[in-house]
Amino acid sequence: MPVPESVRALVPGTIRYKAATDLAILQDEFEDNPVKVLVGLVRELGERVTITALRKCAESMGIAASMSLDEWGHMRQLLLAEPQIRQDGKSGLRWSEGGSKSESPSRQQSAPEALRELASKPRKIRARTKQSLSAAVSAGLKELSPYELLAAHALDVPVTEWPQQWTETRPEQVPEEIRLVAVEHITEMSRARSRIVLPGTEPGPAARKAADIPSSLGLLPLLVPLVAMPASSLAADKAARALSGEHAWNALRAAMDYFEQALSVGSDPKDTSDREERLAPLSARARELLKTVLMRRPKEDDLPWRDFAEEMASRACALLADPRTRQQPNGTVRAWAQHVAAHPAIPTELREAARTVQVVAAVEAADAVDADSTGIGERTKESREVEAVRETLTGDAEQTKSTGVEEGSDADAEVGEAATFAPRDAAVAADDPPQDVTNDVPDETPEAAQEPERNPQAEIAALTRLLEEERSNADAARAEHERERRAASAALAEAEAAANRLRLRVEDEEKHRAEAEARAHATEAKWESAQRDLEEAAQRAEAMTRQLRRRDDELRQSRQTARGASQAQLRQARIDTLRVLAAVLAEVADQAVHEGEKEGLANALYRRVLARAAAAGVLDIGVLGEETDYDPAVHRAPGGPAARVVVERPGFVWQGPREPGPVVLEQAIVRRAE
Repeated sequence: MPVPESVRALVPGTIRYKAATDLAILQDEFEDNPVKVLVGLVRELGERVTITALRKCAESMGIAASMSLDEWGHMRQLLLAEPQIRQDGKSGLRWSEGGSKSESPSRQQSAPEALRELASKPRKIRARTKQSLSAAVSAGLKELSPYELLAAHALDVPVTEWPQQWTETRPEQVPEEIRLVAVEHITEMSRARSRIVLPGTEPGPAARKAADIPSSLGLLPLLVPLVAMPASSLAADKAARALSGEHAWNALRAAMDYFEQALSVGSDPKDTSDREERLAPLSARARELLKTVLMRRPKEDDLPWRDFAEEMASRACALLADPRTRQQPNGTVRAWAQHVAAHPAIPTELREAARTVQVVAAVEAADAVDADSTGIGERTKESREVEAVRETLTGDAEQTKSTGVEEGSDADAEVGEAATFAPRDAAVAADDPPQDVTNDVPDETPEAAQEPERNPQAEIAALTRLLEEERSNADAARAEHERERRAASAALAEAEAAANRLRLRVEDEEKHRAEAEARAHATEAKWESAQRDLEEAAQRAEAMTRQLRRRDDELRQSRQTARGASQAQLRQARIDTLRVLAAVLAEVADQAVHEGEKEGLANALYRRVLARAAAAGVLDIGVLGEETDYDPAVHRAPGGPAARVVVERPGFVWQGPREPGPVVLEQAIVRRAE
């Protein structure tokens, strides 16, 4: 049928049909997943559309899209990530049934890019954009480095799968903002791991977040390559301040490795300038960390610390002895090596031992060179380099006297010791007169004017003896330290055993106290129950007393009205009335027996009621626990009769003034005697 142009046909299930029939549901769908709604709208339009036209079309249908222009631009990237949306022109979008995505692989934002955008301004990103960025990061977790993965975890991105071990760390390839977030998160999570959560207490947010990271993945080791990174970085400076102990030692070892590798860079001025520019921030960072590490010498068990200090001093002296270091007298590598070798916090004997080892190696090299020389006065280039090594190490020892105080104000005692100690090899080198020896110009001075003949073997023997003395002293110190450590370990073990015994004793006391409290609560509950029972018995006794009084009144009235009644009937009526009283007395006696206390409420009530009953001639027979002969007239044995019985509950009799004998109102309950 022909349809007027003013009539618009809507297909059920489409976006426009939902907007016309139930706009509220469509608005909820758009807020939950705007990409899905916009993809359906592009499909319905069936033609090229820009993101601006798409926004206007959504607003014309009544959808409230409270997004900024930047968020709409990001929405365009999310639409292009869909398999059936392709780019048409520079800014257009078009529906494609084939879903081919081969033409623009760079349209989809990668996980590192999304993470960088998320970390750059986390507070300014709207909720929808943050959700989409988090989804992009979660989809590409395998592309992230360890630092990026921890930064994503810090930004509340769901990390569904953690690696079994960290991959290769390359902090220089990670953006600075990601490194900052990762360092802060590593520091916070490490502190949360080290905290002890007491039983019965809820862990804090940081502890719950740290529990998401597998315990097999170490966090502080990731800061080591970051500290040794040769670049200016605030994240690396924060990482250096967060390290201590073994991790700080490893960071300084890695920095020393980089300084040693830096010597292999070519001698081109441009390369040298680039190297100095990279090493300057690393040198400043390593100096601060070295000062912190050396000042934190353990008071007990300092053998690992001494090994580390000895290693750093030896490697620094080796750097100073390297000919490539001497070629750059004002270089960063030489300044770093001099700083470490002359650091006042390193014990003097360790510094002198490191210098001695280097000088001995230099002298051995010189001896080997002299053995291969063709003449007595001939000097090769290698022998001159060995002599320069000795002069360099000796000069560094002298420089310690002038610079040690400025660099280590916290260790004045060790500085003074280093200033007053003069090594033997330095004295030998100082006695040698300066020489000007070249390979090209022959020595024209007379033989008498030349330097006196040296004895390398004597020098080696003297230096070897010095080294052996230092080693023996170090071995003795280590042995003494080992003995002290064993004694401290034994004392610590004994203290731990005493603490364990005390803890077990406290646990036993607490257990006994808990049991006593439980018994007290049970006794209190039992006492309250007995008190309630006694109150109920007292109420029943009062009711029985009132009933007895009514019966007495009725009896008196019956006497007055029926004077002609026989004496037997009156006697029987009185006995029946007194049996009711005896039943009440028996019930009160049962309560008194169960109470078990002579001064209890039940016993007091029983004595009071018995005294009142005695006025009417009612008396008790038998005493609780009394052993007597069995009398079937006054005794009732539920367990069977016996010759000798024990009274469990007293009975009651009535002794009237005109009665020949007592009348049994309530039999006493007895049991077989043991």
